[in-house]
Amino acid sequence: MKRRKTQPSRRGAGQTNPAHPAVDSFQNILPSSCQQNWLFGLFLLAITLLAYQPVWHAGFIWDDDTYVTNNQALHSLNGLRLLWFVPGVTAQYYPLTFTTFWLEYHLWGLNPLGYHLVNVSLHAFNAVLLWLILRRLNVPGAWLAAAIFALHPVCVESVAWITEGKNTLSALFYLSALLAAFKFWLPTGTSWQPKPAASPAESTRPLGDWKFYWLALGLYLCALLSKTTTIPLPFVILLLVWWQRGRLAKRDALLILPFLALGAGMGLITMHVERHLGTTGSEWNLSWFERSLIAGKDFWFYLGKLFWPHPLIFMYPRWETETSQVSSYLPTLAMVVCLFVLWWKRHDWARPLFVAMVYFAALLLLVLGFFNIYYFRYSFVSDHFQYLAMLGPLTLAAAGMAVTLNRLWKSWPLVEPVLGAALLLILGGLTWQQCQRYANVETLWRVTVAQNPDCWLAENNLGYLLLHNNRVAEALNHLQAAVKIHPDDAMAENNLGSALLQNGNRDEALVCFKKALAIQPEYALAYNNLGDLFLKQGRAEDAMPYLLKALALQPSLADAGYNLGNAYLQKGQLAQAVQQWQKVLTFQPDHAKALNNLGNAFLNAGQIQPAIGYFRKAVAAEPNYAEAENNLGSALIQSGQLEEAVRCLSNALATQPDFVPAQNNLAWVLATCPQNNLRNGREALKLAQRANQLSRGNDPLILRTLAATYAENNQFTNAIAVDRLALRLVQPGSDLAANLQEQIQRYETGSPSRD
Repeated sequence: MKRRKTQPSRRGAGQTNPAHPAVDSFQNILPSSCQQNWLFGLFLLAITLLAYQPVWHAGFIWDDDTYVTNNQALHSLNGLRLLWFVPGVTAQYYPLTFTTFWLEYHLWGLNPLGYHLVNVSLHAFNAVLLWLILRRLNVPGAWLAAAIFALHPVCVESVAWITEGKNTLSALFYLSALLAAFKFWLPTGTSWQPKPAASPAESTRPLGDWKFYWLALGLYLCALLSKTTTIPLPFVILLLVWWQRGRLAKRDALLILPFLALGAGMGLITMHVERHLGTTGSEWNLSWFERSLIAGKDFWFYLGKLFWPHPLIFMYPRWETETSQVSSYLPTLAMVVCLFVLWWKRHDWARPLFVAMVYFAALLLLVLGFFNIYYFRYSFVSDHFQYLAMLGPLTLAAAGMAVTLNRLWKSWPLVEPVLGAALLLILGGLTWQQCQRYANVETLWRVTVAQNPDCWLAENNLGYLLLHNNRVAEALNHLQAAVKIHPDDAMAENNLGSALLQNGNRDEALVCFKKALAIQPEYALAYNNLGDLFLKQGRAEDAMPYLLKALALQPSLADAGYNLGNAYLQKGQLAQAVQQWQKVLTFQPDHAKALNNLGNAFLNAGQIQPAIGYFRKAVAAEPNYAEAENNLGSALIQSGQLEEAVRCLSNALATQPDFVPAQNNLAWVLATCPQNNLRNGREALKLAQRANQLSRGNDPLILRTLAATYAENNQFTNAIAVDRLALRLVQPGSDLAANLQEQIQRYETGSPSRD
């Protein structure tokens, strides 16, 4: 009972400090019915959803394929088991984050809207949690700090990027753990006012209910399992307890030990996985002295972006450490001096500043350059790195505004909310504008290239995207720019080689692939592309060693397995080809080209229904795959499903209007179909004439179709002439020759073909 009496009432935890009437003055002007926590929480949720409205229509962008769209572990219960118990099955060991993606995948598949709404909602909940924490600490302007966090454009990268759901989710657990920790360490009233050093007796005041301790520890574990940038939480707890009490007790150090053990363990796992990603080599080969210079520059960069968020770039330029220039030392020196002065005056006027800036530095510590992070290959800074760190300076700024405005305009209570609303409108507009850059991956990379012309990764990724959209000429420009900016990157060289190969420049492509392997000898993608190059030259024997090497380096590389199957097919080993394509599907069940090839294999073997099944899966996997649509249509024709065949062939031509096989097949159905409602002689004739034009009149099968369309339009003289031309192009005595003879005899009697 005594402990219960020492705890504040629910209302007391959020009451303002009498010495600071500026605290939450926004609430003081509202009707009493609007002073409930849930109402302001709804307000934060509403303004966040509104500011992030452009994200509702956004798609998947960079890394979202690794985390979501191509992540096979999201598809099954066994995949869920792997996410938790096999570190390395995903790019980073964040099993709780991937579990949320697993749940979302099973709720709405690959519809990006659901993922975006979850991320925006998590961000809004984080703003609410920040408000509750600051109210408990009696921080002036708590409402403003929470609203600024909700609408600050620096947060857009974390909220609009589905992959960074790990940021918003880990922050949810981090802030919840912090709130629970305060209920344990600081169960009585708190104060915003600086406090002199307390006596040992004051630092051992009664603790709260132990359930909050264990709750905080559990929530901290959840935060770590979502993202390990939350490791500094134990230090943050001690920092804020020190701020409130004036000093720490020995028991505080003992109580924090389990937190430190959890953080250290998860940190070691993260370092191991990051090293597995390839955080070794010249790009990470920096001395501690160089890392210190980078840290100083990072510190001021992040602080500057909070107070002047322009320009915000998805990928900032990567800084060079010039140790010979005096100016390189100034940021680090200024950071050290600033923190030292604040520490020196920590018991005086600088106490709030000291807490805010030490918090800021602590939350940035893991991303200031002292530890190798794979992203540092591209840039030493990123907006999403300071998602949690920004809470310190933003809270300090909001509190400073609230206190200053109250002192200057004490008799004008509307000044703070009016100026606060104006600031929020500006931030909300900037966030709304920033969100539009995340509409789709092409927009993102184009904007990045425009803002950071030396960003080789943006040039490379934009070129790769354009290449896969068959915009080869444009892709070549960007890939050549990437190689020019960063000539020692194997990925850029490999992608340039792929573009050159697709453009028909095989000799130049060969040079690029070999250069990629010279840069990175164990690069599976380059081995695969070399094999593909030789396959396109009909040199299956030369291709196979490269394809086998690619699979030895990366057994799950589906394209290499697919190409190996093609090599077997080229050598006439159909059984081995089918086996290889089926193996590809174990790694990537939606590999459209492997599915299409399996369909062709079964169709050629006379097994029409299995072939139709594979073709359907290929079309489902890649809806604009004209070849698969055409093959499905052809199989459906053979099975007598003519209406669906017409739809499939029409879809193929909608995707690729001059796709000759689809033109020929659709023309044949429209000309010879026994169903009156499906026949269309005029359309059939147009299609057949175009197909014959594209094939230069040298294909007897297309000529046979053209003859049938002439006959359907009662132009029997033309039909007979075309069939006789086709006869001259085929082997005498063949089945096709016999079929053409039968058609000529039918046309001579004035009867069209009916299949």
